[in-house]
Amino acid sequence: MRRRKQILSALLTASMMSALLIGCGQSQSAEPESGAESVQEAESQKTQSQEAAGEAADAAASETAQGAETEETFPRISDEVITLTVAGVDNTVGADWNNTTMFAEYEKRLGIKLDATVYNSEQWSSKLTLMLASDEMPDFLGMVWSPMSRSDLVKYANDGYFLDFSPYLDVMPNLKAYMEEYPEYAQAITLDDGGIYGFPELIDRPNCAKLSYAFMPQKWLDNVGMERPESLDDLYNVLKAFKEQDANGNGDPDDEIPMGLASTGTSAAELRILWGFGINGTQNTYFLNADDSGKVSLWDTSENYKEFLKYMNRLYEEGLINQDAYVLETSELESLNKEGKVGFSGGWSSRCSGEYNDNEPGWYTPTGFTSEYNADKSVVLNSSVSSGYYFVANADTKYPEEMAKLVDYLFTTEGAISCGNGYEGVNFDAVEVAGIKTMSYDGYWEDICESAGDYRIRIATNNSGFSTLTTGKSTIYEVLESVDDETLFSEEVWVKGQANVLKEEAMRTEGLKIMDPFPNLYYTDDEAKERATLYTDIANYLTTAKAQFITGEMDVDTSWDAHLAKLNQMGLERLLEIEQAAYDRLK
Repeated sequence: MRRRKQILSALLTASMMSALLIGCGQSQSAEPESGAESVQEAESQKTQSQEAAGEAADAAASETAQGAETEETFPRISDEVITLTVAGVDNTVGADWNNTTMFAEYEKRLGIKLDATVYNSEQWSSKLTLMLASDEMPDFLGMVWSPMSRSDLVKYANDGYFLDFSPYLDVMPNLKAYMEEYPEYAQAITLDDGGIYGFPELIDRPNCAKLSYAFMPQKWLDNVGMERPESLDDLYNVLKAFKEQDANGNGDPDDEIPMGLASTGTSAAELRILWGFGINGTQNTYFLNADDSGKVSLWDTSENYKEFLKYMNRLYEEGLINQDAYVLETSELESLNKEGKVGFSGGWSSRCSGEYNDNEPGWYTPTGFTSEYNADKSVVLNSSVSSGYYFVANADTKYPEEMAKLVDYLFTTEGAISCGNGYEGVNFDAVEVAGIKTMSYDGYWEDICESAGDYRIRIATNNSGFSTLTTGKSTIYEVLESVDDETLFSEEVWVKGQANVLKEEAMRTEGLKIMDPFPNLYYTDDEAKERATLYTDIANYLTTAKAQFITGEMDVDTSWDAHLAKLNQMGLERLLEIEQAAYDRLK
């Protein structure tokens, strides 16, 4: 019998628990459930999801039409059509998964009819609680827009809610192949009891697709007579020139923002500077590190990080960073970018759309900067495995083997593309770019939607609503990876690849070093419970302290010791012990 009390106790009051157990209550919480994750972690995940969605929409006409598996090679899952119910999260306004051609094709090709109920992220936490408490969970959940934390996955799996896929691996050859190719993915999906209860997203794409977006306009450099910066000293000099001269060339030397930052999410521009100090971070704060002996520590308390804060404070004090950096919304920064007022910043790939002359882009993507702390131009690529879980199935589904086969289909190239792009001849046609087939939506969307991207996420697919694999096979990324330098900037490739062309160029930088990000860690039930409050409080404090150090509210030199003492008082030593235990198990 399932144990309900553990699931409800942390979410509902005693009176609401009674109502829920009767089956007629409603949770008043509309916030995404976080489990052991902090607000900062959730915001970082949300930003990464938004960036991935922006990339997908902008590259909609650049994806492939060719899958490694076809309806001829992937066996029909059910001879007679069966219906599987799904509840999902989608922030697309008016999302209706049931009327997508993707769902229609699943019924025709696979014998699987999907019946979906869709919520937005704000509704999801309370709806999920109600589904579980009233024993009305559908056959599976698709949660790409509100991924489930590891701790919640473990909790619900232990209470018997989720299907264990491990007994069905014999009918999941495509999943098994990826588990062998990506051991980190096998670790992510396999819990301590050996069961497989949920699936994060696996990113099987070339390196350029895993590099975060950061841009600098080449014309600004040309206007101030500067070369592309190689070191942190070079970057400072370039930003100073942007401030003191008419870098954007509009006749006003005072309207430039040399470096733009926003308060929400992770700034890819700021990360480049962090990498220059040898810190392998991919988020806002709380950068774990392991030395050669395997001892886990926090970069945020290191001399490298202290010098990073001093460097950033210098940029801020001299007006080289926008003075509202830690209150400005990302959308506001994007507006300033579109107005041509920002030099160096992170952001969406759409910034580069159409920005080329004679087949030359108007922007370039800085990689890393050298310094006395890091002699290499270093980058840290986003992990191949998402930190949240996008797909889980009901333990009581009437069709466990068919569910396993559906998951395995999503791990084929055709299945992965079906979630994000649709099907050739139904949603797009195959066209060749530099000899590689990619997809074109021309002729499919014009009479239905305002853009090909809108057609892709509203009509062709469910906006990757339960995607478990994002593939780069036979896509524009394969084109970028295979062509020579001259062809990379041909009009044919640039029109299709745009910002991704710039990222591929960046990855080809001579002497570029790829630093591995710190791996995702997985905690026991007891560790997750103890870690939750410790991590949330410390990560939030680190985020606040970073802004205070950079803006000068706290002086780095005179306040550093007190800063470290406060972290110790908050329980940093115990938190690192938990991280160490999880890291040791992973290794």
